[in-house]
Amino acid sequence: MDQMRLNHFLSYRVKLYREVNHKMRYYSINLYPTLFGEYLLVKEFGGVKNKKPTRIIKEYFSHLEDSIKAFEKLVGEKVKKGYFL
Repeated sequence: MDQMRLNHFLSYRVKLYREVNHKMRYYSINLYPTLFGEYLLVKEFGGVKNKKPTRIIKEYFSHLEDSIKAFEKLVGEKVKKGYFL
């Protein structure tokens, strides 16, 4: 299987947590391939006890390398802010 087809089966996921004012918060970052050859970065965050997330942000990328860089940068920013696995 060539590399391009293999990339369409990969997805990256990480869920980070941190405590703010004695309440647990989460930040979920997901990277998926789309059916159109693009890559979708989904950022979801909110309180752990809430049924629905506070916000969901979707960002599209045309190249895998750009989407992975954005994914890694976002994880690094959140870890610096105090989030943990």
